[in-house]
Amino acid sequence: MNLSRFATRNLRAILFVAVVLCGIGIFAAGSFPVSILPDVTFPRLEIIALSGDRPIKMMEAQITRPMEQSVATVPGVTRILAKVQRGATILSVDFNWGNDILTTEQIVNARLSQVRSSLPADTQIQVARMNPTVFPIMGVSLQSKVLSQTQLYNLATYTLKPWLGRVPGVQNVEVQGGRVPEIAVDVHPQQLAAFHLSQQDVEQAIQKTNQIQTVGLLNRQYQAYQTIVSGESTTPNQIAAIVVAHRSGVPITVGQVASVAPSVQDRTMYVTANGSEAVLLNVIRQPEANTVSVVAAVKKAMQQIRPSLPSSLQMHVFYDQSLLINDAVGSVRDAVLIGAGLAIFVLMLFLGNLRATLVTAIIIPSTLLITFIFMRLAGLTLNLMTLGALAVGIGLVIDDAIVVVENIFRHLSHGEAPSSAVVRAASEIAAPMISSTLTTVVVFMPLVLLSGVAGAFFTALAITLTIALMVSLLLALLVSPSLCAAFLRVRPGAEEHGRLFEKFIHLYERTLRFCLRQKWVLPAGAAAALACTLFFASHLGSGFMPDMDEGAFILDYKTPPGTSLHESNRILMQIEHILMQTPSVKSFSRRTGSELGFAITLPNSGDFSVLLHRHNRPPIEEIMDNVRSRIQSTVPGVDIDFSQVLQDLIGDLSGAPAPVEIKLFTQHPSQIHDFARHIADQLGKINGVVDVKNGIVDTGPELVVHVDPARAGRMGLTPGDVAQQVNGAMYGDVATQVLLGEKTEDVRVRYPQNYRSSLQQMLLLPIRTPSGALTTLESLATVQRVPGNALLQRENQRRLLDVTAHISGRDLGSVMKDVQAMLARQTVPPGVSVLLGGQYQSQKEAFNNLIMVLGLAILLVYAVMLFQFGSFTSPSVILLIMPLSLFGVTLGLWVTGTPLNVSSFMGAIMLVGIVVKNGILLLDQAQNAELEGVELEEAVVQAGRVRLRPIIMTTLTAILGLIPLALGLGAGAQMQQPLAIAVIGGLTFSTLFTVFYAPMLYVTFRRFQRRTARAADPEPEAA
Repeated sequence: MNLSRFATRNLRAILFVAVVLCGIGIFAAGSFPVSILPDVTFPRLEIIALSGDRPIKMMEAQITRPMEQSVATVPGVTRILAKVQRGATILSVDFNWGNDILTTEQIVNARLSQVRSSLPADTQIQVARMNPTVFPIMGVSLQSKVLSQTQLYNLATYTLKPWLGRVPGVQNVEVQGGRVPEIAVDVHPQQLAAFHLSQQDVEQAIQKTNQIQTVGLLNRQYQAYQTIVSGESTTPNQIAAIVVAHRSGVPITVGQVASVAPSVQDRTMYVTANGSEAVLLNVIRQPEANTVSVVAAVKKAMQQIRPSLPSSLQMHVFYDQSLLINDAVGSVRDAVLIGAGLAIFVLMLFLGNLRATLVTAIIIPSTLLITFIFMRLAGLTLNLMTLGALAVGIGLVIDDAIVVVENIFRHLSHGEAPSSAVVRAASEIAAPMISSTLTTVVVFMPLVLLSGVAGAFFTALAITLTIALMVSLLLALLVSPSLCAAFLRVRPGAEEHGRLFEKFIHLYERTLRFCLRQKWVLPAGAAAALACTLFFASHLGSGFMPDMDEGAFILDYKTPPGTSLHESNRILMQIEHILMQTPSVKSFSRRTGSELGFAITLPNSGDFSVLLHRHNRPPIEEIMDNVRSRIQSTVPGVDIDFSQVLQDLIGDLSGAPAPVEIKLFTQHPSQIHDFARHIADQLGKINGVVDVKNGIVDTGPELVVHVDPARAGRMGLTPGDVAQQVNGAMYGDVATQVLLGEKTEDVRVRYPQNYRSSLQQMLLLPIRTPSGALTTLESLATVQRVPGNALLQRENQRRLLDVTAHISGRDLGSVMKDVQAMLARQTVPPGVSVLLGGQYQSQKEAFNNLIMVLGLAILLVYAVMLFQFGSFTSPSVILLIMPLSLFGVTLGLWVTGTPLNVSSFMGAIMLVGIVVKNGILLLDQAQNAELEGVELEEAVVQAGRVRLRPIIMTTLTAILGLIPLALGLGAGAQMQQPLAIAVIGGLTFSTLFTVFYAPMLYVTFRRFQRRTARAADPEPEAA
């Protein structure tokens, strides 16, 4: 029993199952994890090592190199990028795509544990996997004109963070900003000297006194009593009363040698929101959580706890990722409605039958709902790529139903009985329809070989589109015949086509007959199309991922090297003023001394997170250019860098944050600083290049205290002993912690501020010898002022200096041509090698992979066609038509000014399968007619007449369904806009080539085969 007969005989069961599946699809759609990007764990680990304030050279030798060497032995490592600064190292380790990152992380931890014993004792190491969920989905600022920054910090840390952390789907809530409270014990050197005490004596006394210890059990009157010895101190007065020592039987307390008072930790960062100091809460979701639901739940939790918070507290959302997602979902909804409306219009226009139109149109919502079920089973999430796939597929999922219903409608219009017409029409179209759909599906199979960001994101699009096409095929084979049998009625003797379309068919027939007679038309037309294709392709720009207006951007900055935190804050307030004067800016936050993502940040660097108004504003590139020019003219000396939030996130995930990156490798970075500055200057002169960085990151001036070992030795000291005492005096030592309710506060012992405020006072710091005598730092050491060190970078265990830049107003490919020409004119210093990296390198890798994918897709499509036709003739004809479709692709991209990027390349790959669908429908009909004894030329003309209407209908519905994406309507549409433009352009012209050139080529091939057969066999060959 064939499928069409099965569908008509089991009408009620099929329709019932379809309705049930649609109902399950509605439920599945509401249970999807929703996020901005596909939930992909990149094969990348970030290893952060912190080791106090250890100098850069020591960090590199003692920590960075041993870690690099241990990690380099892990299987699958492709790149190790290290950034080294004072007291911190970040290793970004990239692995081959396809590596099990969980297993790899365990191996990395095992390798690090082997060298941990050889690292300095105070080194702390953290290993983190890179995926989109490590970045915040929501940011909330806390401000108050009444509450202090310490109170805001406590409120954020001990009230709001635990409250919001309990919201389902929240993985972590990070607190940035505020002042961390502590108790300061400022020891006075004169009093210490008078009592023959040292700072270490005070610390030890506090440590030993502030103790709670269980000493045993006491059984008394049938009860067991836990016996506890407590010397707990919880207030400054109690700490001040701690006895440090006895002199002549008189106790010496902490209060006699030090001032004890509530204080705050030294400021290491400034955090502001909309121009005022603030505390920020960054909400990070769990990997499987729904971003939209989590943000909504967090907002609801904030409303619930609001009555219990101080009335002066102001809470504002400065970043909300769910806005872009909601807009993207709305865009897909609009695209579905617009595409469905246009498809219905096409159906009514060509069929002129309301029932036939509705029977076909019902496939669109049914396909989408059932697709949701299989997407859920496949572990996909709703994101920009899968939502884009649904929008792309609107015009494609209805193709099979159009072909089935149109063929049934044609048979009914010839007067056949409904039951037999449905079975016969569906049967004769089933095989070519299955083959034509499979050709589109197999195009996506090689995408599993696509690695990098392109593979991670566009594989999700391909899987979603494949599911939708297969679902639509099943519905077309089973549901469409059932619906036609139940509802479709055509008056016997009704016209198969309208008068206007009948005239169009006659015109097509005459034109095709003319082309078949004039043999020069085929080669001349093909040559002209290929020549134009080459012309348009040579004038196309190129890029990596499509540009998208996200409605938010990140402004990274650096003030001049060595600028203090306070002075950096003063300078950056001018930038805040510029942002507040920008009408398109809705809100912003600023971090100085810290930033989003995994980064080691200097006191003179940080970032702004800027949220724009959603409507009635210029494009985001125009806004960033305007802000950039105002900052450069108003706040000179500040190094700035603009990027959109998702672009910044993708760059961090992929390890290629800048579009333009020139890598300079050398063993002596200081020798090429001048060369790097020269390259940066030349790079900045290239049109369209902005935010140029020369790669030299200075840490600012340093004071180096050189301890004389001989002088220190005579006093019984070592340089390490001197450094320890100076560190305790300057930074202070945390002697203990006091318990205040559910929170703890550090007790820090150090010298008063006046001893830490100048070089002269530092030189007079008292140093205690083992014998108890006191001397000064000045008597043991000399102080030298040095310019400071540059932040070091290493790639694959080689010293690296990278010159980077962003692009504005031009495409990546044309800019990189100018960059390569500029580099070709330079004289590279000896011992230096130059490589191009950044997004350009990612683009090259992606394009090479996509070319391989395209080649494999063509081979798979050809194999499917061989099964369908059983010969090489028709598949070869369709294969030769494929290159001609590139004319429409290049023309569409050239006319719209769209660069060739991963998205438009994907459109060209998709077109391989879509073009084949029309060719299969046409040549299958021609081949069947020829087998029935119809003359060769007449067979192709007859096939064209029969299949022209479904070909035009499917082409128009596919094109019209892509119109909303091609226009870039709605948030997130820009990600698929190049794909839509490429498909529309290619499909428009490939349809013309298919309906004219495919018959001409088919006739040419068949004539050649007949002549060859007659030459080999004198017996006449049957057609």
